[in-house]
Amino acid sequence: MQDFIADFTAWLFQAFAIFANPPLAAVLIVSVSVTTTTISQLLTRRFTDMKRLQRYQAEVKQHQAMQKEAEKTQNAKLLKKVRRRKAYIDRIQREMMTDRCKPQIFLMIPMILVFSLLRIFYNDPATGLDRIVVVLPFNVTKLLPFLENMIGYAVPGGFGMTFWGFYFLVGLGLSGIVQRILGTQMSMT
Repeated sequence: MQDFIADFTAWLFQAFAIFANPPLAAVLIVSVSVTTTTISQLLTRRFTDMKRLQRYQAEVKQHQAMQKEAEKTQNAKLLKKVRRRKAYIDRIQREMMTDRCKPQIFLMIPMILVFSLLRIFYNDPATGLDRIVVVLPFNVTKLLPFLENMIGYAVPGGFGMTFWGFYFLVGLGLSGIVQRILGTQMSMT
Protein backbone atom coordinates (compact mmCIF):
# COMPACT_ATOMS: atom_id res chain seq x y z
CA MET A 1 0.00 0.00 0.00
CA GLN A 2 2.84 2.37 0.90
CA ASP A 3 4.44 1.88 -2.55
CA PHE A 4 1.13 2.57 -4.31
CA ILE A 5 0.67 5.86 -2.45
CA ALA A 6 4.28 6.91 -3.10
CA ASP A 7 4.02 5.95 -6.77
CA PHE A 8 0.69 7.74 -7.17
CA THR A 9 2.03 10.87 -5.47
CA ALA A 10 5.16 10.85 -7.65
CA TRP A 11 3.05 10.43 -10.81
CA LEU A 12 0.67 13.19 -9.72
CA PHE A 13 3.50 15.62 -9.04
CA GLN A 14 5.11 14.83 -12.37
CA ALA A 15 1.82 15.20 -14.26
CA PHE A 16 1.06 18.55 -12.65
CA ALA A 17 4.63 19.89 -12.63
CA ILE A 18 3.67 22.74 -14.97
CA PHE A 19 1.38 24.06 -12.22
CA ALA A 20 4.16 24.22 -9.63
CA ASN A 21 5.22 27.82 -10.31
CA PRO A 22 3.53 31.13 -11.20
CA PRO A 23 1.48 31.95 -13.20
CA LEU A 24 -0.01 28.48 -13.78
CA ALA A 25 0.05 27.75 -10.03
CA ALA A 26 -2.52 30.52 -9.61
CA VAL A 27 -4.69 28.97 -12.34
CA LEU A 28 -4.68 25.59 -10.58
CA ILE A 29 -5.50 27.13 -7.21
CA VAL A 30 -8.35 29.22 -8.62
CA SER A 31 -9.69 26.10 -10.36
CA VAL A 32 -9.53 24.09 -7.12
CA SER A 33 -11.22 26.91 -5.23
CA VAL A 34 -14.05 27.26 -7.74
CA THR A 35 -14.53 23.48 -7.88
CA THR A 36 -14.62 22.97 -4.11
CA THR A 37 -16.90 25.96 -3.54
CA THR A 38 -19.27 24.87 -6.31
CA ILE A 39 -19.47 21.29 -5.05
CA SER A 40 -20.04 22.53 -1.51
CA GLN A 41 -22.82 24.86 -2.58
CA LEU A 42 -24.46 22.23 -4.80
CA LEU A 43 -24.52 19.87 -1.80
CA THR A 44 -26.00 22.67 0.28
CA ARG A 45 -28.77 23.14 -2.28
CA ARG A 46 -29.38 19.39 -2.41
CA PHE A 47 -29.49 18.69 1.33
CA THR A 48 -30.85 21.96 2.71
CA ASP A 49 -34.36 23.35 2.58
CA MET A 50 -33.41 26.86 1.44
CA LYS A 51 -36.98 28.21 1.63
CA ARG A 52 -37.26 27.17 5.27
CA LEU A 53 -33.85 28.68 6.02
CA GLN A 54 -34.88 31.95 4.38
CA ARG A 55 -38.12 31.98 6.37
CA TYR A 56 -36.17 31.34 9.58
CA GLN A 57 -33.70 34.06 8.63
CA ALA A 58 -36.56 36.53 8.19
CA GLU A 59 -37.96 35.57 11.62
CA VAL A 60 -34.57 36.03 13.27
CA LYS A 61 -34.11 39.40 11.59
CA GLN A 62 -37.59 40.51 12.67
CA HIS A 63 -36.90 39.35 16.24
CA GLN A 64 -33.60 41.23 16.34
CA ALA A 65 -35.27 44.41 15.10
CA MET A 66 -38.02 43.97 17.72
CA GLN A 67 -35.40 43.40 20.43
CA LYS A 68 -33.48 46.51 19.38
CA GLU A 69 -36.67 48.58 19.45
CA ALA A 70 -37.68 47.15 22.84
CA GLU A 71 -34.30 47.98 24.36
CA LYS A 72 -34.36 51.45 22.85
CA THR A 73 -37.88 52.36 24.01
CA GLN A 74 -37.93 50.22 27.18
CA ASN A 75 -41.50 49.24 26.29
CA ALA A 76 -42.47 46.61 28.91
CA LYS A 77 -44.94 44.80 26.61
CA LEU A 78 -42.44 44.59 23.81
CA LEU A 79 -39.64 43.45 26.15
CA LYS A 80 -41.90 40.69 27.47
CA LYS A 81 -42.75 39.58 23.93
CA VAL A 82 -39.06 39.52 22.99
CA ARG A 83 -38.16 37.42 26.06
CA ARG A 84 -41.01 35.01 25.33
CA ARG A 85 -39.77 34.41 21.75
CA LYS A 86 -36.08 34.12 22.72
CA ALA A 87 -36.09 30.32 23.21
CA TYR A 88 -37.84 29.80 19.86
CA ILE A 89 -35.38 32.08 18.05
CA ASP A 90 -32.43 30.31 19.67
CA ARG A 91 -33.82 26.96 18.53
CA ILE A 92 -34.30 28.02 14.91
CA GLN A 93 -30.83 29.56 14.86
CA ARG A 94 -29.39 26.21 15.99
CA GLU A 95 -31.42 24.45 13.28
CA MET A 96 -30.12 26.89 10.68
CA MET A 97 -26.53 26.29 11.76
CA THR A 98 -27.01 22.51 11.70
CA ASP A 99 -28.64 22.58 8.27
CA ARG A 100 -25.83 24.71 6.84
CA CYS A 101 -23.17 22.35 8.23
CA LYS A 102 -24.70 19.03 7.07
CA PRO A 103 -23.28 19.13 3.52
CA GLN A 104 -19.77 19.62 4.89
CA ILE A 105 -19.87 16.10 6.34
CA PHE A 106 -19.74 14.70 2.80
CA LEU A 107 -16.83 16.93 1.86
CA MET A 108 -14.59 16.60 4.89
CA ILE A 109 -12.50 13.55 3.88
CA PRO A 110 -12.11 14.48 0.17
CA MET A 111 -11.13 18.05 1.12
CA ILE A 112 -8.52 16.81 3.60
CA LEU A 113 -7.01 14.60 0.88
CA VAL A 114 -7.01 17.34 -1.78
CA PHE A 115 -5.50 19.96 0.50
CA SER A 116 -2.91 17.54 1.88
CA LEU A 117 -1.74 16.81 -1.65
CA LEU A 118 -1.69 20.50 -2.55
CA ARG A 119 0.18 21.32 0.64
CA ILE A 120 2.86 18.76 -0.23
CA PHE A 121 2.91 19.90 -3.87
CA TYR A 122 3.48 23.56 -2.98
CA ASN A 123 6.16 22.89 -0.38
CA ASP A 124 9.76 23.13 -1.54
CA PRO A 125 11.54 20.05 -0.16
CA ALA A 126 14.98 21.66 -0.53
CA THR A 127 14.23 24.63 1.73
CA GLY A 128 11.18 23.40 3.62
CA LEU A 129 9.42 26.66 2.77
CA ASP A 130 6.13 27.05 0.97
CA ARG A 131 6.52 27.86 -2.71
CA ILE A 132 5.37 31.15 -4.11
CA VAL A 133 2.30 30.62 -6.30
CA VAL A 134 1.57 34.22 -7.28
CA VAL A 135 3.47 37.48 -7.03
CA LEU A 136 1.56 40.66 -6.27
CA PRO A 137 3.16 43.71 -7.93
CA PHE A 138 3.39 45.54 -4.59
CA ASN A 139 4.69 44.69 -1.14
CA VAL A 140 1.76 44.36 1.29
CA THR A 141 4.07 44.05 4.29
CA LYS A 142 4.77 47.79 4.19
CA LEU A 143 1.13 48.38 5.08
CA LEU A 144 0.40 45.14 6.94
CA PRO A 145 3.72 43.83 8.32
CA PHE A 146 2.10 40.95 10.24
CA LEU A 147 1.31 39.20 6.94
CA GLU A 148 5.01 38.48 6.38
CA ASN A 149 5.47 34.68 6.58
CA MET A 150 1.75 34.24 7.32
CA ILE A 151 0.47 34.32 3.73
CA GLY A 152 3.74 34.90 1.90
CA TYR A 153 6.89 36.94 1.92
CA ALA A 154 8.59 39.77 0.09
CA VAL A 155 10.26 38.84 -3.18
CA PRO A 156 11.95 40.94 -5.84
CA GLY A 157 9.19 42.78 -7.67
CA GLY A 158 6.52 42.60 -4.97
CA PHE A 159 4.98 40.19 -2.50
CA GLY A 160 4.92 36.46 -3.14
CA MET A 161 1.87 34.63 -1.82
CA THR A 162 2.03 31.00 -0.78
CA PHE A 163 -0.64 28.39 -1.48
CA TRP A 164 -2.62 28.91 1.72
CA GLY A 165 -2.61 32.69 1.50
CA PHE A 166 -3.65 32.75 -2.13
CA TYR A 167 -6.28 30.03 -1.68
CA PHE A 168 -7.75 31.97 1.25
CA LEU A 169 -7.86 35.19 -0.78
CA VAL A 170 -9.43 33.52 -3.81
CA GLY A 171 -11.88 31.56 -1.65
CA LEU A 172 -13.11 34.71 0.06
CA GLY A 173 -13.60 36.44 -3.25
CA LEU A 174 -15.27 33.61 -5.13
CA SER A 175 -17.44 31.96 -2.48
CA GLY A 176 -19.92 34.83 -2.33
CA ILE A 177 -20.20 34.90 -6.12
CA VAL A 178 -20.81 31.14 -6.37
CA GLN A 179 -23.32 31.28 -3.49
CA ARG A 180 -25.24 34.06 -5.20
CA ILE A 181 -25.25 32.22 -8.55
CA LEU A 182 -26.50 28.98 -6.96
CA GLY A 183 -28.99 30.72 -4.65
CA THR A 184 -27.47 29.47 -1.41
CA GLN A 185 -26.36 32.82 0.00
CA MET A 186 -27.85 33.70 3.35
CA SER A 187 -27.76 37.24 4.61
CA MET A 188 -25.93 37.77 7.89
CA THR A 189 -27.85 39.24 10.76
